[in-house]
Amino acid sequence: KIIMKNLKYIFSTFIVLFIVSCANDDSSASNDSGPIYKGPYYNEFLACNAGPAFEDGIQEMLTAWQELTPATGLGWAGVYAPNGDDHRFSNGWWELEWDSKESSDNAFNNPSPEFLAWSEKYSDVMTCDIEGRFPWTFYLPRDPASFGEVMGENGYFASEFLACNLNEGKSRQDLRATVVQFNEYLDQNGSEVPYFYGVYFPEFENADADFLWGNWHASFDSMKVGNKDWEENGKAMQAKFDEISTCISPDYYDSRELFNNPNT
Repeated sequence: KIIMKNLKYIFSTFIVLFIVSCANDDSSASNDSGPIYKGPYYNEFLACNAGPAFEDGIQEMLTAWQELTPATGLGWAGVYAPNGDDHRFSNGWWELEWDSKESSDNAFNNPSPEFLAWSEKYSDVMTCDIEGRFPWTFYLPRDPASFGEVMGENGYFASEFLACNLNEGKSRQDLRATVVQFNEYLDQNGSEVPYFYGVYFPEFENADADFLWGNWHASFDSMKVGNKDWEENGKAMQAKFDEISTCISPDYYDSRELFNNPNT
């Protein structure tokens, strides 16, 4: 019931497509932002808003998008919509993740005729700020299947994003060390529910956060179970995060996987 309610929310509010490429799998990359299970990826966020035909046309629009030939460098796609009233943003987001900036530039500078036709046909359903893309470097510090499959019925999953700033005197290297400890915590304590996480670093000027932390769960019910366990058993680990960074209240999104190409 929760899943169907949240899916209904997706198709009656603002929406976003989230595209992920797994082409650049470099577990040995030398970087102070890891540890790195996969990455770095080049991610872009686009603000998207519903048009006058959104409610009646969004499902058809997404089905038609799934039939398009994916751009080179893309490997995953899904939809996100804000959940709850206490949210920093009223719009949805289209997140694009590429193996490089060059792949993104090529896709936007040389769009395929079928994509242009799709975009024009559904321009009254949803519009996104193509020129105002916000780039991030994304790292996946852990196998997302460590604690089971997050994607549920119809590809649904629940997302939690926290915007964080490093405390005075702290650096990305300190975050890296703490993430290593967090993985050790997860190895020792496990997770009662499917869960994985990722870290984003801004690649644009005037960003209001030093990094963005994403938590992904199978549903908001399973998120509650995981958060309760964290509150009971993760106090020491939370204190280590609090020592290096300060995060604002999280934003929550109903999410649904649309496309997955693990070979990309």
